[in-house]
Amino acid sequence: MNQAQQNYEAKSATYGISHTRRDRILSLVERSGMRVLDVACSRGYLGKLIRDRGNYVTGVDVSHTAGEMAGQVLDDIFIFDVQGDWPSELNGSYDLAVLAAIIEHVFDPVALLKRTAGVLKPDGKMILTTPNFFSWRNRLTFLFGRFRYTEQGDFDFGHIRWFDYRYLKEVLSESGFKITREAHYFFPGKLTFILKYWPSLFATHFIVEASKK
Repeated sequence: MNQAQQNYEAKSATYGISHTRRDRILSLVERSGMRVLDVACSRGYLGKLIRDRGNYVTGVDVSHTAGEMAGQVLDDIFIFDVQGDWPSELNGSYDLAVLAAIIEHVFDPVALLKRTAGVLKPDGKMILTTPNFFSWRNRLTFLFGRFRYTEQGDFDFGHIRWFDYRYLKEVLSESGFKITREAHYFFPGKLTFILKYWPSLFATHFIVEASKK
């Protein structure tokens, strides 16, 4: 087990998600009866909510500890490193893939998204989230010369890729996806109805639905 796997073995089992980001992801899951792949599912918290809506949910995670926990609340579970080869059983069989806060943790996000495209049906879709590295709060942090890695948040020491709005769209396009809907998490949330016109500056997390081109 390499250092990265050791890190995520422990971290996946305790990973959490804010209620606002959770609700915005779920707002894009509008129907039941789907086969859903929850990539980097951690202990299955988000996947269980999608399953409770009448969907069949398969979880994927690198952590055996998290996988055992997820296996108790999801329909199926696969334990492997998503940056390597994917099991052939997953190919072309899913209506929806959910990648919540994963692409910032991988060396080659395009390769990961292309593998994701391979497990989707021709009309399948993907829900993806990632932090906005250039949100207004982060820009102020940089302006005042402050930067420290942290255990959680935008500057999580496990983040090895950074995204702004334009770069996210470029990566999706290069991977064979196009954005169909957006449900970004804005701060301050009470001004979302105004701030939604400037996601590159005011979104703290990008949350998008994308389909294959």
